Amino acid sequence: MRRRQPTALGGPVMRTATRLAARIGWTLLALGVLSVLIFIAMNYKSPEEIARAAVGRTATRDQLDAYATAHGLYDPLPTRYLSWLGHAVTGDLGVSPITNRPVAGVILPELARTLTLAGLGVVIGIPSSIALGTFMARRKGSRSDIGFLMASVALAATPEFVIGLGLLMIFGVWLGWLPIESGSAFAFGTGTQQIMAYVLPALTVAVAIIPHMYRFVRTAVHEGLQAPFVEAARLRGLPSRTIHWDFVMRNSAAPIINAAAFNIVFAVSGLVAIETVTSFPGIGDHLVQAIAQGDAITVQAIALILATVVLVVFLLADLLTLALNPRLRLSR
Repeated sequence: MRRRQPTALGGPVMRTATRLAARIGWTLLALGVLSVLIFIAMNYKSPEEIARAAVGRTATRDQLDAYATAHGLYDPLPTRYLSWLGHAVTGDLGVSPITNRPVAGVILPELARTLTLAGLGVVIGIPSSIALGTFMARRKGSRSDIGFLMASVALAATPEFVIGLGLLMIFGVWLGWLPIESGSAFAFGTGTQQIMAYVLPALTVAVAIIPHMYRFVRTAVHEGLQAPFVEAARLRGLPSRTIHWDFVMRNSAAPIINAAAFNIVFAVSGLVAIETVTSFPGIGDHLVQAIAQGDAITVQAIALILATVVLVVFLLADLLTLALNPRLRLSR
């Protein structure tokens, strides 16, 4: 009687766990490299120059020395980086020299507003892109498809701040439907006014996402419709709904998820311009103010947070693609 050969340790489960650990490890490594680059970019100047930017141009030599000593600017750069990173991991992002307030206490509420704004724009933009791209994939080459494609190319080439200014003029100035100044709504407005303050920037995010996402979805779904297994499913007499969801969309999920991840990152990075144009009090608008004021501590804290958000989005997209594609999980 032939004895059965033992299978590899763990089998598919072990390979999946290895892939997950590898993706998480590469994400942490990328975050570490980015943190080094961010810190060097904000601290490449001499201690006196950094102290003068924080204290002011009229500061005396004694004031500069006192600030540099208090903040460890005379320590070696690797020592300062490790100290900054250790505090950042625990949630201590430093104290702003401009406001003398803890940076974390100031930017975390703004980060919550920014992520809410990005989430609203993504919730509007990505489902709309998937619906429109799926609809036009079945009509590829028609007049309506060519018209939508040309419009999407033109809109994709338009910068976010131009889209924001256009929507601001239409809905804020001409029609008067939406508030022009978002900051005053969060400072003095009611709950309804604060909700309305999200509408214009969220709509700008959605309009900026749709032309990029739409073309990815249109191409992926069209290629799925032309696949041999879809034709075989039609010949077997399967319902159109089953073919669409179980064959076309499931096999198009990986490129659509990757496109969605890129567009979410695009939305988060583009919020700097969108928040500035619409005067939305988020972390992007604060970043512009911190750069103008020379607040290096706030700038490097915001840059580290945005880098973390971007890497987490790509990691989640990677893991979701791995979960939906059995071939990736089972391949060696």
